[in-house]
Amino acid sequence: MDSLIESYRERCRAESLEENILQLDLLKELSKFKKESELNLIQKFLVLITKTSYKNCFYIHGTVGVGKTLIMDLFFSNIKESRKKRIHFHEFMIDTHDSLHNIRKNNSKIKDNSFLIRTYAKSLKKDFDLIFFDEFQVTNIADAMILGQLFIELFDLNIKIVLTSNDKPKDLYKDGLQRELFLPFIILIESNSNIFNLNIKKDYRISGIDRDEIFFSPISNENYKTINELYKNLIDGHEPKDIKIEIKKRSFEIKKFANNVARFNFNELCGQPLGSEDYLKLIQNIKTLFLENVPAFSDDNVDKQERFITLIDILYDNEVKLIMSADKSLENFTSSRRLDLKFKRTCSRLSEMKSQDYWRNNQ
Repeated sequence: MDSLIESYRERCRAESLEENILQLDLLKELSKFKKESELNLIQKFLVLITKTSYKNCFYIHGTVGVGKTLIMDLFFSNIKESRKKRIHFHEFMIDTHDSLHNIRKNNSKIKDNSFLIRTYAKSLKKDFDLIFFDEFQVTNIADAMILGQLFIELFDLNIKIVLTSNDKPKDLYKDGLQRELFLPFIILIESNSNIFNLNIKKDYRISGIDRDEIFFSPISNENYKTINELYKNLIDGHEPKDIKIEIKKRSFEIKKFANNVARFNFNELCGQPLGSEDYLKLIQNIKTLFLENVPAFSDDNVDKQERFITLIDILYDNEVKLIMSADKSLENFTSSRRLDLKFKRTCSRLSEMKSQDYWRNNQ
């Protein structure tokens, strides 16, 4: 039996996981890709003279919680190739910008960006023949402008790439600034990749979560421990990182971000002057938000309550899941007098966001 399939079944047995037919199909396709990447020199020569066409990239896409990380874990550990690297794509792009900056600094007379990117790609080839990218996504024009040529160089150097993404290739950088300049990259990916849609409707990360227990009150050590367990479950083995984004030319830090999950204290989001535009920018890559230590509202903190109302509207309209701890239960939320009527609508939305239908429909 294929070692990758056997590893999957052993993992399912050990962790009481449900075997999924589509995940098994994906593993079979990855096994073929694995065999192609491990060809010896004679086999590679035969491939060359017979003009057999093998893809340099394997692109896995699917919604959150369908097992992409599990599959990547298994596949990466089953690859014999020692010259391999696995990295979160956001971290890779930070490294890429830093490396290009250093290459530019050491070659100040050369203004050609193509040279810089080619030099960087060759430096990667010195160490790696296979690169795994977790959570591939394109969120800004600076990354978009680099990726096209960088992937051309990586493919030319015969560096194999395996990546996971929430987006199908044609939806990458959707509605982004000057997206038309990014379209050649999408064509490049589509023509050089085995593309697999892990189209599972079930979110395995939340299948064991009781939806009656996603809003916690009162604020207590016991509830804090439960929230920690939920957070650990939802980040699904990814390493939490603090990432910086720019909001209206101000630097804003998203703390404990992993696997499209972010975790905030109430005052970090509602205790400072932020508005709807800021929250929209903030949640671009967030599928589930933890919001902790929401206070009771009164006339004394009306400004914070107003921001909380705006934040909930943004989360609701953009189908972001919410896990929250609060001083009062949803049924006993208090309000300032000025916002009392408006807050009733917010509580209604919170009640819907707590429901199984909301979580099921927004997977």
